Amino acid sequence: MKYKPGIASTLIIVTFVTGIMLGFYVQRFRISDYRWIYQYGSYLNLVMVFGSISYSFYHALVIITDKKITPKKKLLWILIGSIPFLYFAFRMVSASI
Repeated sequence: MKYKPGIASTLIIVTFVTGIMLGFYVQRFRISDYRWIYQYGSYLNLVMVFGSISYSFYHALVIITDKKITPKKKLLWILIGSIPFLYFAFRMVSASI
């Protein structure tokens, strides 16, 4: 199966944004009778966000090593796919200041 950077980049962004939104949504259940929703939702949030961050780093490496993609398209898909990794790096740097 051929690696399709456009689909992979879109999937990375959608997973990242969905994970962040899920994290905000499950906060409603933090103090309620449905605390289990908060607990499982928070865990799923972490898996989705950190999974998309690590996959965005891996995605960039796969595109760089692919010889069939033109350099212009490589840069475009690397930038789009690296948004979660860049966002995380920016937040870590801004939190340390």
